[in-house]
Amino acid sequence: MVINVVEWTRLEPWRVARARTDRDETVIIKWTGPHASRARDEPWRLRTEAAALRFLSEGLGAALAPRVLAVDLGEGRLVLEDLAPRTALDGLLRRHGAGAHADRLTAAARARGELGAITAGHAEAYYRRRAALGPVDPAADRLGRVARQRESGMPSLLGVPGPGWLSLGGPAEGEAYRQALAAGIPQAEDDGRYGRGPAAACVSYALARLTRLAMLDGRPAGDDSRAQLVAILEAAACTAEGALPQMAGWCRQVAAAVRRRWPDADVDLGALAPYTPRR
Repeated sequence: MVINVVEWTRLEPWRVARARTDRDETVIIKWTGPHASRARDEPWRLRTEAAALRFLSEGLGAALAPRVLAVDLGEGRLVLEDLAPRTALDGLLRRHGAGAHADRLTAAARARGELGAITAGHAEAYYRRRAALGPVDPAADRLGRVARQRESGMPSLLGVPGPGWLSLGGPAEGEAYRQALAAGIPQAEDDGRYGRGPAAACVSYALARLTRLAMLDGRPAGDDSRAQLVAILEAAACTAEGALPQMAGWCRQVAAAVRRRWPDADVDLGALAPYTPRR
């Protein structure tokens, strides 16, 4: 498909632009290249986004995300359907608070739930589509940023031994965690008060947030980010307690270390504002 662009506006600081075509339609263009951090975007990101969006629209017939209109992986460009006009939910929450937009929050949660439900059990079909665009390791891809734990001793910044990637709960728990993620959270075996699936999901999310740990040193005093990390770790510990008790203990240990390192993280979590925008 050929798309002729007549004008465009970059949406800083991302490698994203809203463009107008010669048919007087707007589209979204994404590309790889230098970022504000002067790092180069990994080419696999564009391949993964193109494969995932096409899998949703073409493979599953879902209208939960923008459609891919054109892609040129050689040039590192992706053209998407423009969903504008839309008002971003985070902007509404900042202006009016969560209470004023309960219906929109419910709709967002419903969309996320529907996305998980319709994609459950289709991993093999998705990875066939993804592999057609370039090499991919499905096991590592499922873990995403958590895979950095393989090499990273990042939690040692807090004086806490690193998790050794999937072995943080010992060999048996590590294998249960890996299997739960590989099976897909909705299909994971129910083993414990909350089940391995939800427990693995919460621990996985906590580990992903920990990959940003070093950034928290640069946040200003009183910033809620550090307290939010404590909340995530303690919630993961509570959810994983029945199914993955050693991992739950490790999450509590790291949460306590975060509280010790940053005084503004050692607070009553119930007193935190219900929403704090990312800065």
